[in-house]
Amino acid sequence: MSLQVAEDLELERQQLHEQWKQRLERAGYETALARRRYEAVDPQNRLVARTLERDWEAALTAEQALRAEHERALARAPERLTEEEKATVRRLASDIPALWRAPTTTARDHQAIARLMLERVVILVHGESERADLACHWAGGVVTKHTLIRPVRRFEQLEHFDQMLAQITEMRSQGATAQCIADRLNAEGWRPPKKHTFDAAMIRRLLQRRGLGTKRPIWSGNVPRIDETEMTLQELADRLGAHRQTVYGWLRRGKLTGRLAQVGTQRIWLVKLTDTSVRTNNRESP
Repeated sequence: MSLQVAEDLELERQQLHEQWKQRLERAGYETALARRRYEAVDPQNRLVARTLERDWEAALTAEQALRAEHERALARAPERLTEEEKATVRRLASDIPALWRAPTTTARDHQAIARLMLERVVILVHGESERADLACHWAGGVVTKHTLIRPVRRFEQLEHFDQMLAQITEMRSQGATAQCIADRLNAEGWRPPKKHTFDAAMIRRLLQRRGLGTKRPIWSGNVPRIDETEMTLQELADRLGAHRQTVYGWLRRGKLTGRLAQVGTQRIWLVKLTDTSVRTNNRESP
């Protein structure tokens, strides 16, 4: 196409050259004719001589203006491709990927190449999911097909959301933290909407929205304890008839002593139960 454009420009150049040649010849003829008429007049006929002289000067001025315009037109005309440049064009035309990846190829050049090479693009979206089929119709009749992952707004739009949610629910029931769940999903290639990777905050929001993350797993007998006076916050809350958050508040304010025990991937608070702490905290409870 580049060479065809160059040939078209050369043909147009030749046509313009012929037109300019004819216009310049006509202007030169008019000037020469005016000069001959002036020289042929009887000098005694001064009135006619002055008129013919003005005609000669006007024709000469018009010819000079036309030649100046011709010079400007030549300066604006695109340069001719050399044989070396034509060979370069042919080589690039046979290796479009090299042209595309060349460091001198700008984003604007990429757009121009795509417009020349692509006739149309057809996209078929799978419902409201993130998956879409892309068909590129190239110049010459070649059609290539691709799978496209598009950004979506909600988890529920993901094609395999139910499968992913089931996995998250199972991991949560086994005591996995939100960060562990996020790491597992990222490692298995799952992708959330609008972002590239999962994080702990995203998992917590999803669990809470689905009614699955409001409570931590309740551990009891399978938690390693130093002695019988240690119990989990939930066990102490059940024993005292208090809310778990109330018991946790006692722990944070120093009313209870406790430690964190590691159970699999989950860390569980164990508090030391004494008769004094039970009586004191019961009086504080409403």
